[in-house]
Amino acid sequence: MLACPPVRFEIGTYVGEKVKQLIFDGIIASETTFKPGMSSEWHYHSNPHFSHILSGGSRELREKGTQIQMAGTSLYYYPGIPHQNLNYVQGTRIFNMELTADFFKNYDILIPDESFMFEAQPSINTACLMQIMREIYLNDADTPLSLQQLCLTLNGKSNKREHLFPEWTKKIKSILYDEWDKPLSLHTLAHYLQVHPVTISRYFARYFGCTAGEYLRQIKVEKALILLKSQHATLTEVAYRCGFSDQAHFTKIFKKLTGFTPNQYRKL
Repeated sequence: MLACPPVRFEIGTYVGEKVKQLIFDGIIASETTFKPGMSSEWHYHSNPHFSHILSGGSRELREKGTQIQMAGTSLYYYPGIPHQNLNYVQGTRIFNMELTADFFKNYDILIPDESFMFEAQPSINTACLMQIMREIYLNDADTPLSLQQLCLTLNGKSNKREHLFPEWTKKIKSILYDEWDKPLSLHTLAHYLQVHPVTISRYFARYFGCTAGEYLRQIKVEKALILLKSQHATLTEVAYRCGFSDQAHFTKIFKKLTGFTPNQYRKL
């Protein structure tokens, strides 16, 4: 139980100082910076939004627990959920992508479920969020069209009601996140799940929007995002630690999924 009612943050409002903003067709993209050591009051947001921590981080308190937020991670905030951020690290910068009620009405889609805010294994399409960020920074004549498509893609992933999926889909997601750095095959996965390999082959893309191999690459890129921001490892070291065969392979996959090269992302 909170001692005081949380503060309501209206459209486009965040903790910290807003240094960039672009508004288009129900999409509000912005970048915020924070003074070292600052903390927020308990608050909640009027609209759903996605955030990516470009540098720094903080400790976030929620009624359901505490989360350490670090550079290279992506987050989802469901409207109306109270939270408080403590002790922002020096140099913290966060990219935010907020969607208004008009966006969901115009495209006849649902707000991503509250459960995505609390899942241990992220269901956010981080690579797609990176592509949105790239378009915001590019901001040319073709950006509006790209933004519309990318935001629909991002929400298409989050709009899937995973609680309605077959039980094996929940298990395979955990296996892929837990065993991402080990050799996996259809037969190995089928053995773990006690289903036929054809079941995985035929239906994985229906529930996850890609093949199991592509899903693993996304996980590896998510791991790389954190390493690129939090450590001074070389690109070759990051590539090997994240399961890529070499730096060239890492760079190719990273740019294909995010729109940035690893060095470009590291310098953001």
